[in-house]
Amino acid sequence: MRKKNISILFFVLIFVFTIFLMKVTLLSAELVQEEQANTESSKQISQDQEEIVIKTYSLKFVSPLEIKNAAGLYILASTTTDDTITVQIRRKNIPRLEELIKKLDVEKKTILIKVYTVIASKEKEPQEDEAIENKDLRKVLDELRNLWNFKSYKVDGPSFVTINEYSGASLRLVSSVSYFYMHILHAKVKGEEAGKRHVSIGLIQLKWRPGITAENEQTLIDAGDITIKENGYLVAGISGYGLSGRDAKALILIINAEIK
Repeated sequence: MRKKNISILFFVLIFVFTIFLMKVTLLSAELVQEEQANTESSKQISQDQEEIVIKTYSLKFVSPLEIKNAAGLYILASTTTDDTITVQIRRKNIPRLEELIKKLDVEKKTILIKVYTVIASKEKEPQEDEAIENKDLRKVLDELRNLWNFKSYKVDGPSFVTINEYSGASLRLVSSVSYFYMHILHAKVKGEEAGKRHVSIGLIQLKWRPGITAENEQTLIDAGDITIKENGYLVAGISGYGLSGRDAKALILIINAEIK
């Protein structure tokens, strides 16, 4: 019986010793890993933040030139291809450049701009008092009629142009009365929820030419920092047009923005 108890005690001691060795081994491995992590961290901290390094980035939606222009403060030199940019940059500026790329390299939205030029008169001119099928446009014109006491108006157009965010367009407007040219710059979408977004336009210019050439061109409307509701209508400007006196008319520029 005594021998049996001794054998049991012997096996228990072996089991306890084995568990102890396993714990010691695991603890040693953890200490080694921690030491390696501390070494790697110290190595990264010791890197010279003023060191000039070369980095290459592949782009999806933005051109390398746009990145180059936007990150001019960080980039020392660069080369570009169709969809990549390789830069020389100080190590400390890499996070700033990559955050800028993350912000700019996103899919651009498309904006459909509808342009309506309206010739309005305070004199009753039946031939110009036409029916307006677009109820939203008609609502805008009715409000202008009450505000400016217009007696009649004629919709001259409309014209359409599709642009991408952060870009613009120049176009000759559809007109049966004269030569009108329009410039749109810096259009972008504000907001994310469809139906509640806005379109911001940095500059809208409406120019008139007495002939097909740009000689004696005049700027009739020059408006900046315009914001229009998605699918909304906005009077971008009103300008005198035509002869003075009783024959004087108003040129009304109305725009509509639809986000695609």
